[in-house]
Amino acid sequence: MPEAVIAGTVFRPPGLALEGAEVTITPQEGEKPKKLKTVTNFRGEFAVRVPAVPMKYSVDVKAAGFKLDQKTVAIEGEQSRELSFLLEAAK
Repeated sequence: MPEAVIAGTVFRPPGLALEGAEVTITPQEGEKPKKLKTVTNFRGEFAVRVPAVPMKYSVDVKAAGFKLDQKTVAIEGEQSRELSFLLEAAK
């Protein structure tokens, strides 16, 4: 089956890579959406393969001591989508 890739980098102030952030990717359609989870590497990077069918996904990023950040990404076919997150410190 053809695949697409949702990838990105997670940063913390003042723009440093954030290792170990939890990334959850959830399809926005379907009866029982299957969540895909991963963790950022030492460079703050993540990559998840998804089916290459038209679909919108919610991408949630969280890490201890930081506020949750969320973005939406649309996949149209076999492609790669790059996202960038800058997490704010929790109060």
